[in-house]
Amino acid sequence: MAQRFDDWEKDDKGHLKVWPMLAFTTALFGSDKVGLRLEIGSQQPKPGEPVPALQLVLDPAQVRQLAEALAEAEARLLDARFTSLANSSPGSA
Repeated sequence: MAQRFDDWEKDDKGHLKVWPMLAFTTALFGSDKVGLRLEIGSQQPKPGEPVPALQLVLDPAQVRQLAEALAEAEARLLDARFTSLANSSPGSA
């Protein structure tokens, strides 16, 4: 079984290559596709500079799958935070 991040891109030191999301926008392409633009980068660009972005086109099933995956990730994050708070010592939260 593959480890959780085995197929993720890594740098020369083996660290995951990830970028903070600066913003996102959506658009409809006709009545059957959704455009999703994820603006990424390590810092906010200066006015007039291009913003690095990943631009995707999704069909309705992919939109639904992405929404479900994000909702699941949010629930897991909230659970992890709750568990972390519940396991902390009184007065240390």
